[in-house]
Amino acid sequence: MSTHEGKVAIVTGGRQGIGCGVADLLAKRGAKVVIVNRTDAADVADAIGYGAIAIAADVTSEADWARIASTVESTFGRADSLVHAAGAYPMATLEQMTPEAWRSVMALNLDAHLMGARAIVPLMRKAGGGAIVAIGSDAVGMVTPPGFGFSHYITSKMGAIGLVRALASELAADNIIVNAVHPGITDTEGASGMPNEQKAQVYMQQAIKRLGTPADIAGPVAFLTSDDARFVTGQTLVVDGGWLRL
Repeated sequence: MSTHEGKVAIVTGGRQGIGCGVADLLAKRGAKVVIVNRTDAADVADAIGYGAIAIAADVTSEADWARIASTVESTFGRADSLVHAAGAYPMATLEQMTPEAWRSVMALNLDAHLMGARAIVPLMRKAGGGAIVAIGSDAVGMVTPPGFGFSHYITSKMGAIGLVRALASELAADNIIVNAVHPGITDTEGASGMPNEQKAQVYMQQAIKRLGTPADIAGPVAFLTSDDARFVTGQTLVVDGGWLRL
């Protein structure tokens, strides 16, 4: 399939997990992929191929976003999609929560979305339009014990929903769509420390009784960054095997 032929896609957190799965699929669909990761991901870009490049950057830094935008513009001359897959979910109960821990999660899971849009939207405008996708989490609907200790994480993901809806209204005149994809528990390196029994407690409530994979999430992201989604904006697509159907 060549749904992304001629497009330039920026994927944050692309070294592993969902971000890597998204970067790989978009490259296979024809996009020139820019992997943005805190640590160097040149080896991942080389493995993906198709002209993918990597930029080591801190997505919570406006200065680094300016450098990302400058590199993308000088290399490709445009940007067509921005997928925010970078994120963190350290556990901390109310008693354990410190202002530093709270701000750290908010900076990565929410502030970075705004900084990225501010830096990359001008390139999308020059290209005549584009798509922004925020990778959220179906934890925003979690009312069972696995949700305990994640108040900063869930709050940041709820904030991203609000930002998606607001930017969808603000950027529609520029032919830029803005949406979110909310995965369930996914089989990634980030979830490797979660006990299998706890994972099963969740996915056995799903309609599809297994863990999701990065490829399961990448497909919906590919749709939302393709021309097929040009009339879809301000939406949250839940991709969790049917957990939130409950």
